[in-house]
Amino acid sequence: MKKIFAVLMLGAAVTLHATELTISGAVDMSIIPFQLVWNDEVGEDEYEFVMGGGLGRNASGQGPRARLDVRLMNEEFGVGMRTRFQVRTDGFGVEDFLQAWWTPLPWLRFDAGRFLDDRLRGRFNDLDERMHAYTVRMHDADAIFSRFRTHWTGDAGIMVGLTPPVDVLENLWIGAMLHGLSPFSASSGTGAIFDSHPDLITENADVWRRVQVAAAYTIPGVGLFRVQYLGMVPYVEINVITDDMPQIPWTYWVETFDITAPRIEAAFALTGVPGLVIDIGGKVPLAFRDWNRPRSDIFDREDEDEINDTLYLIYRRGHIWQAPFQVSVGASYRIGALEIAGRADARFGGSIIGHYAERHLAPELNLHFWPSFEFNAFTLTVNVGYEWIGETLDKFGNIVGIGEPRALNGGHRIGAGVSVQRTFWANSFVRAGVAYRFAGTVNGVRERAVLTIPLHVEFMF
Repeated sequence: MKKIFAVLMLGAAVTLHATELTISGAVDMSIIPFQLVWNDEVGEDEYEFVMGGGLGRNASGQGPRARLDVRLMNEEFGVGMRTRFQVRTDGFGVEDFLQAWWTPLPWLRFDAGRFLDDRLRGRFNDLDERMHAYTVRMHDADAIFSRFRTHWTGDAGIMVGLTPPVDVLENLWIGAMLHGLSPFSASSGTGAIFDSHPDLITENADVWRRVQVAAAYTIPGVGLFRVQYLGMVPYVEINVITDDMPQIPWTYWVETFDITAPRIEAAFALTGVPGLVIDIGGKVPLAFRDWNRPRSDIFDREDEDEINDTLYLIYRRGHIWQAPFQVSVGASYRIGALEIAGRADARFGGSIIGHYAERHLAPELNLHFWPSFEFNAFTLTVNVGYEWIGETLDKFGNIVGIGEPRALNGGHRIGAGVSVQRTFWANSFVRAGVAYRFAGTVNGVRERAVLTIPLHVEFMF
């Protein structure tokens, strides 16, 4: 892979006389200068007000960063390269792009390196999570249809995209990407690693879990249909919830699960009606039995070794793991300066089948509605969000942990916010707002009400 990348870069360099060089940059920052947390658990009739910047569950804003994007393209030879450097307060590195490409034919393109491709991604993002997620969590555009992205786990990959050179298929696009090949995706010393561990090549026996294959067809005047297989290495994240009784910390406990699995996705974006966009997508995760995760990496709490060993043994005994199915839809309609938009995301059908530890994971529903209006000097956006979490049931239909302090009986969250954005000098802007998440109860745990004033600035040149 590195040789391919080097050859493509060399091809761009030796033809520098016909190569177009583009350099762009940006500086952006998301901060929370003020946040107020209501804690009504202090006493029966008492409230504690906690004030400050960056407090609460949703307070981890993005600190200042500077980015430099460099592109070299030669249309005569059909080659190009791109890299994006990033400087943050915690270090310097390459962000998202370390990419080279070659277009040998007008209908065929190869990409290699570290990159992402959003041509098929969902049309509705998370409304800038640095602002409105301080009300209620919102899913991002991948919830509708996942992007092509080589570095889900920090590695590199290769991709091919083509439009069949046949008139009747001129609206069809097919793409395939492969990433995570051992040991070629190692950050350095690939040759030495392979020489000392030639058996690493056998780790690619399940390479189908690292393949992403998609097809898209544009229906003129109607919209875009796409379908894909997204390969992933299955794993299970298990978290233990206890009642934290110091004398017997493992007496009452239940588990929650986050399951990652390969999946099939399909989506359709309706774009043929002026001013209206509707994008709907669905995901069907593939069930699996085996999951590779070291026992020592499953849990963080050292004082629960006995629980750790018990759960590890229980959930390695041939259970069938089914990650939740998902359906997401987003829609927007623009009438002059007014845009009305919203989205809904539902997750359901997740399960763990086998033995007495059978679980049916809680369904979830997430709703957001955000109208916006463009004034002469600024854009005003209002966002209302609602999240519902259902019950987690055992094989007998009972709530998991019923009668215990941490029963998985679900709950809901409600929030609202408003923001004002001022755009200047091309795509540069500053955005400020206020968001409020109401107090609620989820799985028997009282969540605090939080008032947040986030601020986001982005300067591009």
